[in-house]
Amino acid sequence: MVGDQPMGDSRVEPDAGRRFRLLMSISDLSGGGAERQFQLLSRYLSRRHFEIHACFWRRAFRYQPPDDVTVHWVPKTRAWHVFSAIRGTRRLIDEIRPDLVYSQLHYVNMVTGTALARSRHRPAWICRQVNDPRREMPHLFGIWARRALRRADRIVGCSEGVRRATESHLRLPPGRTVRIDNLVEVEQVLAKSLEPLPFERDPDRFVVVHAGRLHDQKNQAMLLDAFATLGPRAELWMLGEGPDARRLERRAARLGIAGRVRWFGFRDNPFPFLRAADCLALSSHFEGLPNVVIEAMACGTPVVSTRCPYGPDELIEHEATGLLVPVDDTSAFAEALARMKDAPDERARMGERAATATRTRFSAAESAKRFQELFLEVLERHGASPAAGGEGHPTCAASRA
Repeated sequence: MVGDQPMGDSRVEPDAGRRFRLLMSISDLSGGGAERQFQLLSRYLSRRHFEIHACFWRRAFRYQPPDDVTVHWVPKTRAWHVFSAIRGTRRLIDEIRPDLVYSQLHYVNMVTGTALARSRHRPAWICRQVNDPRREMPHLFGIWARRALRRADRIVGCSEGVRRATESHLRLPPGRTVRIDNLVEVEQVLAKSLEPLPFERDPDRFVVVHAGRLHDQKNQAMLLDAFATLGPRAELWMLGEGPDARRLERRAARLGIAGRVRWFGFRDNPFPFLRAADCLALSSHFEGLPNVVIEAMACGTPVVSTRCPYGPDELIEHEATGLLVPVDDTSAFAEALARMKDAPDERARMGERAATATRTRFSAAESAKRFQELFLEVLERHGASPAAGGEGHPTCAASRA
């Protein structure tokens, strides 16, 4: 399925030539899992129902928005540009007059909610939370976030844990939050996983793969410490970029494992690495619903993960499709990796079960359909009517790409 194919929901059926104007907002499409979800959703939504606009803060694209999406810029390159981002978002909303605003990522949601409170035009608003909000709300920001996010018509949690935490922390009434699974193109993941690796894999080595932003949230320092206990026939493949890259490389050198850790940076196609590895390691302090776990399991690769809030324990069945250990417990993580290394038959059975479970549960088309149904339900409650051919929706030419 591609983005310009209609998805067929008729809850609010537009007349021919009449579509709802949807403004989707995120900071950029620089390569993270949340950014990939945003790009996929913009592709899969029905063009019969929606005229799609996208608002970005930075011109950083690892994932390209679809050609038929109108792009707008609200420049924000520094943390202290928050007030200009609020003003720019408010002006954009007033100028293009969307029927519905959809925002993603916590800070973007805070800016969007504040802008909507100050705008003349009052569209419906749905936002998506991809992490535990308590992790992203220091005290003053927490007060601001609660005030901003409580204005949303619906808040989508990427996992049940994130949904519950959001509902509790924001003190929302039942029904204001909903869980929708990540969009995962399982068939494409499997097809791309068959592409060759850029090097010859040593079949006699036990290979652990990790993919993610090199950042304290992912706790790769603990992963390196645990991996160092595995012995000389183990190899660690590190995929990703981030602010902690140099620090982690120095740590690997101090641990005496620099020769067994391979740093591959960001990869447009990480799936051959996931498929060729013996297991995926996820060492995070917290998550939302980690895409890389879903993708590795779809490739038939079992996972060793911390039981962090939230997501891994909703994806991994302990000792059936992978192993779960306490957060920041180096010894337990090392023991789980050693168990994967020393039990190839058990590892293979876990991989088979993981592939079956993931390929059954996840579908980009089905998750996009749930988003579309939610969008149309909220628009109906909001009393919105589709616009005829874009009439009554002036476009701010200066904000276009």
